[in-house]
Amino acid sequence: MRIIKKLRLIICIILIYLALIISNPFTMATSKPIIENKVNFEDANVKDTSISVKATDYNYIQRNFQFSGEGHFFIRRINFNTNNGYYESSYLIPGNNGSVTFFKDKKMHTTSLEDGFLPLDSILYLETDKHSMIISQAYSYKDLDYGTKDTSSDTYPVSITKENDYFRVKYRFKNLDDYHGILWGLASDNQLIDLNNNDQKNIWSNYDLTNMARLCEDGYYYKSPSSYTPSTPTSYWRNPSMYIVQSWVNTGGSLAANILAKSYLFIGIDNINEEGFFPTLPQSDWLKEDYGIGAGFFDTRFNADMGETYLNAYKKFKYPQFKEAYEKLASYYTRHIMANHYSIYDNVGNEGWLVEDYGYDEDIKPVHVSLNHQIFAADWYLQIFEFTNDKEFEKIALKMLQGVKNTRDGWIKNDNNLEYAYFPDGSYGLVEYPFLTYNDLFDFQNSYSRIYGFRDKDIDILMNAKKIWMDTNGVTEYRK
Repeated sequence: MRIIKKLRLIICIILIYLALIISNPFTMATSKPIIENKVNFEDANVKDTSISVKATDYNYIQRNFQFSGEGHFFIRRINFNTNNGYYESSYLIPGNNGSVTFFKDKKMHTTSLEDGFLPLDSILYLETDKHSMIISQAYSYKDLDYGTKDTSSDTYPVSITKENDYFRVKYRFKNLDDYHGILWGLASDNQLIDLNNNDQKNIWSNYDLTNMARLCEDGYYYKSPSSYTPSTPTSYWRNPSMYIVQSWVNTGGSLAANILAKSYLFIGIDNINEEGFFPTLPQSDWLKEDYGIGAGFFDTRFNADMGETYLNAYKKFKYPQFKEAYEKLASYYTRHIMANHYSIYDNVGNEGWLVEDYGYDEDIKPVHVSLNHQIFAADWYLQIFEFTNDKEFEKIALKMLQGVKNTRDGWIKNDNNLEYAYFPDGSYGLVEYPFLTYNDLFDFQNSYSRIYGFRDKDIDILMNAKKIWMDTNGVTEYRK
């Protein structure tokens, strides 16, 4: 039975692969397209390949991840070289009957899979009697550089046509010179998500990959803040933190989460620069004005987020590339800590470190320290120590903890809320998050007590103060 299912999955992959290559009637070139295949990586569990196709009116690159015994993920970027006509592409999925499920305003809707157009502005879960898929919408973008894409308003719905023992899934993009389309999908002969499970239904109802965030060919994109340059009201930027990927790794619970997490962690590795960190590619205008920090800077929170994610992914999936990724991120992070911290002493001379939030490759003014950046990184380093028994990570984590302990009372405001940041002159300020910092303190305390067998009293004092403020102000989303 397992051999039959594996053969069926391979056949389905071949059908999708062939259909995606040949089905493009609106942009047929006068000469035969040039097709190149490349194996990026292969072992017993995963095969990572790329295909590039060059034609007169378009060219595209598609990346494919095939996970043995699980399923596959593909993502294609199509570059349009003309303003005339349309680009169409389609593929077949096996099945005689099926359903389409999507979430709208966090409510689940399921209808039978029939000829016609699928809903717009939702990620689509297709399930037949033989196959399961999750597919994207047909979004188009224009590169604004600095890791930023602007979206086109020309979006056409995905269509379904029943053909014998298959369903044809068809994408359509309007050709717009200097724009590119993106389509992606993951597929398996096994159930990708059990949407009859209330926990999974709730998890996936909260995932947004159409409005605030998008999956693109080179990473996870998030809606651009107006304080970034470049940005527009309809642009997205490549966020190093990959929020949804963190959830797929840490929350998981489904085959879809595993396939997507592994695929995007492999894609993400390509975005770690030669120095060893994920750069924030756009310029943050307020960081530029306050500190002289330009585009491509180092953000301690984003990189600690991904360092922890790759650490957890290595524990979970065992891919050596994920181990190399968290080690590379930690190596650069350690260099930043050693070069960019404030030494704070208590009344008996115990030294603690407060680490600057940002780094840049040019001379900049001294930078503030956010409590959430500080304590999250200390937690990540404790987790590395716990996993590897490398005492250097423990030493640095405890130095960072001591920095918080030595400044404990300065973080607590008169109303029991916490200050957001410590400034180089010893003052505090900026606007604190409603519950994020509390969650970071909560997670740190869990790691600390698990390793040492007791809780840190100063962290408890900070948590208790913050909880009083949250309860007083009706904030309920914090960790419990």
